[in-house]
Amino acid sequence: MEKSLVYCARMAVGCLAAALAISPAVGAERLKVTLNWTPDNSSIGIIYADALGYYKQLGIELEIEPGKGSGTSSQMVAAGSTDVGLVNAPSAIALAAKGAPLKIIAPIYQASELGIISLEDTAISRPKELEGKTIALPPGAAQSALFDVLVKQKRVDKSKVQILSADPSSYIGLLAERKVDGVSEAPAAVMIPLGERDVKTKTMFYKDNGAPILSTSLVARDDKLKSNPELYMKFVDATLRGYSAVAKDPEAAVEALRSRYPDEADKKEVLLKELRQYLLADLCVPGASGLGKPPAKAWATTGEILASTLGSLGDGGIDTKYTERYLPREVPPCP
Repeated sequence: MEKSLVYCARMAVGCLAAALAISPAVGAERLKVTLNWTPDNSSIGIIYADALGYYKQLGIELEIEPGKGSGTSSQMVAAGSTDVGLVNAPSAIALAAKGAPLKIIAPIYQASELGIISLEDTAISRPKELEGKTIALPPGAAQSALFDVLVKQKRVDKSKVQILSADPSSYIGLLAERKVDGVSEAPAAVMIPLGERDVKTKTMFYKDNGAPILSTSLVARDDKLKSNPELYMKFVDATLRGYSAVAKDPEAAVEALRSRYPDEADKKEVLLKELRQYLLADLCVPGASGLGKPPAKAWATTGEILASTLGSLGDGGIDTKYTERYLPREVPPCP
């Protein structure tokens, strides 16, 4: 029976679900995932997969914990205080490069929607225009790593950029009141709300300016992966199916997110606009085999860029910072 379960986890969800259904002796396994932030569109596939019962079908009792930034969540995974982190790839790789026992097991968003948002009448259109400006960055978040990549790749003198460490909840006010020249954030979090006030903005995307690197990913500790590989295979399988379901029915996914987190989640129209206008296109990059499986070139580029910024990625380079072992044999197709 155990061998059949492992085989099914690799081959097909339906087979595994059927095996679990006929074997009441198989109990649910607990697994905790820590998000990058409070539940939003970055984690919507996990929320929706849970609502659809995908984890329970595979014998997983899932605990979803909000996070306080990718850097913090990556550290929690490294410390063993959570089983999986949903974090920005550069944050996890930077920590792994210093010796943390971390491994990316599935990229979720293969490109980043993050960028520097500024007011249209004083728009920051090129990286060199950051010099002499004040930019708000969230503490402990992925933006810091992306910002460092951008300034190094585009030869921006970082000493000439005033960095304001600020919570993203203050960004709309900071930008609208011209207390900063730009904020590092996702378009939907700032551009859409300001647009409702007829305040026009512009985004200089990281992915278009020296940082075309893999983005939001699932990360886990090496020892936990090795001690229970089947559990992580099942988790990745259910999660990727969750994001695939989001792409097929964004409205239902947003409803599930808002139903579970009515006080934390953004307005329905904002979430839907972000998904349709920005995020769904970032689930795959050109050449990807499907969800969770970008082309080898994307990993190589990510490694080259981060190595040039960090100085070194440690032993084995980028190849030792991720694994495809926990992906299902057939990943969901790109939207």
